[in-house]
Amino acid sequence: MAGKKNRNLTSEDGMDFKIEEAMAKIVEDTVGNDTIYDKKLRKKKKTIKITCIVLGVMLLILGAAYGGMTYYYSDRFFKGTSINHMNTANLTAAEVETLIADKVSEYSIELQFREEKSEDILGANISYEYVPDGSIQKLLDSQNPFAWITGYFKNNEYEIANTIEFSEDELRTQLDTLDAMSEENQTPPQDAHVVFQETEFVVAEEVQGTTINGDALFEALKGAVTSGATELSVEEAGAYEVPSVTKDDEGLSAQRDLFNTYAKASITYTFGEASELLDGSTIKDWLVTDEAGNITYDEAAFQESAKQYLVSLGEKYNTVGIDRTFYSTAAGADITVGGGSFGWKIDQAGELEQLLAEITSGTVTTRDPVYASTAVTREGNEIGNTYVEVDLGNQHLWFYVNGEVIVESDFVSGKASMKDRKTPAGVFSLYYKERNRVLRGTKQPDGSYEYESPVKYWMPFNGGIGLHDASWRGKFGGTIYQYSGSHGCINLPTSAAATIYENIEAGMPVVCFY
Repeated sequence: MAGKKNRNLTSEDGMDFKIEEAMAKIVEDTVGNDTIYDKKLRKKKKTIKITCIVLGVMLLILGAAYGGMTYYYSDRFFKGTSINHMNTANLTAAEVETLIADKVSEYSIELQFREEKSEDILGANISYEYVPDGSIQKLLDSQNPFAWITGYFKNNEYEIANTIEFSEDELRTQLDTLDAMSEENQTPPQDAHVVFQETEFVVAEEVQGTTINGDALFEALKGAVTSGATELSVEEAGAYEVPSVTKDDEGLSAQRDLFNTYAKASITYTFGEASELLDGSTIKDWLVTDEAGNITYDEAAFQESAKQYLVSLGEKYNTVGIDRTFYSTAAGADITVGGGSFGWKIDQAGELEQLLAEITSGTVTTRDPVYASTAVTREGNEIGNTYVEVDLGNQHLWFYVNGEVIVESDFVSGKASMKDRKTPAGVFSLYYKERNRVLRGTKQPDGSYEYESPVKYWMPFNGGIGLHDASWRGKFGGTIYQYSGSHGCINLPTSAAATIYENIEAGMPVVCFY
């Protein structure tokens, strides 16, 4: 109000007046009933006070809640806790044990077999049960209840060994009664082996089979059940019987290669116009094959099979001693002559040796077999047209060379009245010929011989029987052989014996008949 009275003052005075007026206003505001500043200050203090009170209350609430939760988790597992893959959050040790016991009561284990087969064994059938051992409580005791809040931020997973009890006897019984354990439902393993396929030997892979080692499987099963496993692979447990020989076996590969060498062998035997082929298709059968098809080499069995093959060839192609149709000069007609040593005969020992050598080297050849004796030809009666015809009944012989008679002569044969001296009939081959031989009979106890007869021309054809000259005889032919015959030989005049000797060769036929 004073300001209004001094409006005409100088500018300096005006400035002072304004300052005074402002100060007065401040004084008026601060000294009056309630200044603006005082109001703001009181409001601020009130807000702070309220805030403190609220914070305090909240701290008290939070502290009470924290303490409550700490107390809560003093005998319970934190949130986010799992034991053996079971959610155990907020559970007591007793509750966890009950949970485990409930789970154990439903226990079963699946056994996985080959061929995609499986069978179950139920815990109820083997008295399978959980026996608490304090490990759950011990795990809970290791938990710091004041750290309960960490359960909201991370998961705690624990694995502990459950104490399990079960009956081993009942487990064995359950195992043994499974279908897969029945012997009739199991197939034994097979070793890798050599087989013949089409034209060659190959190694057939081993077969695993489904035969189970019951003891091995039981031990693996016990361990699995003890650990609480719910499945067991019999394969992974190593409980299957396994082949003892696999396809990678070096010995098996060597055997295959050896057999293929045998299979490559091909021997074509010739018998005149006929022939016999021996090759791998037959040789493979000389190897030993068991019931499972495994082929093995047994030297004795292999050689025996080779022998039997050669025996069969002999039975088919040997001609020694067979009946032969022969044209008799004396009779002027065909006669039948059997017996004797003439003809084709395979040398079993000699041919076996050569055959085995050719098989083991894989030889391919065409040849005659090794013979112990041969005939002149494979045609007709096999005698040909060069031979000695000995008519024992008429005591007369003819020597044909290439179909022409070059010697015809009487002779004296073995004494007919004595069985051991009578000259046998048959067709024979000349062994050899020899000059100036002394023929001797049986040696006597005093060292002398039954007889000693020197001859100039010796031509044996049947053991100790042969053609030879007999200078001690003055007559030949007729019936002399019946009462004064030889010891079996064909006694000839010296000239006839000499001509025969000069033209005959080893192997030529000598046909004797009555």
